[in-house]
Amino acid sequence: MTLVICVTTYNRNLSLIRCLKSINNLYVVPNIKIKIIVVDNYSTDKTLEILSKYKVKTINQSGKGWGNAVTDGFNLAKGKYISYMDGDGSYNPEGIVEMLKEINDYDFVCCSRYKFNNKSVDDTLFRAFGNKIFTFICDRFLGLKLSDSLFFYPLIRKKDYKEIVPESNNFGLCIEIPLLLARNNLTYIDVLSLERKRYGGKTKVNAISDGFKILLEIFRMYL
Repeated sequence: MTLVICVTTYNRNLSLIRCLKSINNLYVVPNIKIKIIVVDNYSTDKTLEILSKYKVKTINQSGKGWGNAVTDGFNLAKGKYISYMDGDGSYNPEGIVEMLKEINDYDFVCCSRYKFNNKSVDDTLFRAFGNKIFTFICDRFLGLKLSDSLFFYPLIRKKDYKEIVPESNNFGLCIEIPLLLARNNLTYIDVLSLERKRYGGKTKVNAISDGFKILLEIFRMYL
């Protein structure tokens, strides 16, 4: 069986090395083969030079927005399972192991930084409060029962992904993909995945402008 991990990146050459090495060093189970698709948004640093040294499939992003990059990778992936990791090196690859432990009992699994009252290393008071608000809104108005609605680290069967049509090209995709899967009556659970300290500089997420876009996406999904 094949698990395809989609990695998105833009000018994160140093952290990308850490990300790819951590995936290559990951021990899962003997019957799971891991492949990597890197979706690059036309990086101008040494990203392509680095990628040439690894056994990965590299494509250029087809449009604008983080959500567009993710769907580019997911649409191209050919394997039983698909997952996602950010190229900034903050995702803990052990999350893959934890999700694989649950996937036989559920249709899809999501990682959470906040399960059992844990937190993100990226948290400021504002960001932590914002995540709790969005998670509450997703629960109350969309019926999405996740403890970390803005952390996109899932394990999905490709056949199930092919049954949905995500529209978001921004961070609203974090919510839209699990929501569409849940609306297809698929079962799911979230598991704890402690985030690593970001290796490749600062986050590229703007808490205010991106938060507003996510709110608009939630409103669209609610209607």
